[in-house]
Amino acid sequence: MKPFIRTGLIFTLGATAIMAGISAAASSALPATGDIPVHWGLQGTPDHWADRGEATIMLWVMPAIAFATGLILAFAPMLDPRKPNLESGRRGYLAVWLSTMILLIFVHGGVALMMTKGAGPANTSGDLVRWVIAGAAVLFIVIGNYLPKTRSSFIFGIRTPWTLSSDTAWEKTHRVAGPLFMAAGALGLAGAFIFNGIWLALQLTVWLGIAVIASVIYSYFAWRSAPDREHGSNLTV
Repeated sequence: MKPFIRTGLIFTLGATAIMAGISAAASSALPATGDIPVHWGLQGTPDHWADRGEATIMLWVMPAIAFATGLILAFAPMLDPRKPNLESGRRGYLAVWLSTMILLIFVHGGVALMMTKGAGPANTSGDLVRWVIAGAAVLFIVIGNYLPKTRSSFIFGIRTPWTLSSDTAWEKTHRVAGPLFMAAGALGLAGAFIFNGIWLALQLTVWLGIAVIASVIYSYFAWRSAPDREHGSNLTV
């Protein structure tokens, strides 16, 4: 097992254990009667409720998701046809892996806290949504920081037909995509504490969409001028 995979799995187990502890504590603190909020809309108000039994089950879903995510991230590099390239960019892969686990811990902790408060009129998740958006924005900043340091891979990076067929196009595209993702994350982070209501959640999606679309379009033009672009095998049968 590669050291970076081992580190990611150890961190995943630690994150899962922390989230399981949060679930155990929250389960015992759930209101004994009444409806318990288990989901919140973009406006920060509860839009789905459950009884204590169903709410307890849902508290254990997130630790399971975190553990499954860690396993997927651990096995994904083994399936990449360009595994050596992914391993050369292992620092970025591991940084995104660990950042994702940290984000899941905070999201789960916030959700568990809101569930234990019950379904009172003051139980809105405006602050929770704000901090989740901020955490996701930081994750995109981390991703953007490492994108220019990646090499051609089917698992991690801006994967288009043009970047996957030309190392030159891959390198040029990721040099552009890195700052774009960091800018999107920075704008999303600022927006998390500026916007309210539905725009609080949508603004990060808008910035990220612009970064992704710009990167994909640029990858085509980078490929067109790349000296190593592939022209096909010229087979007739």
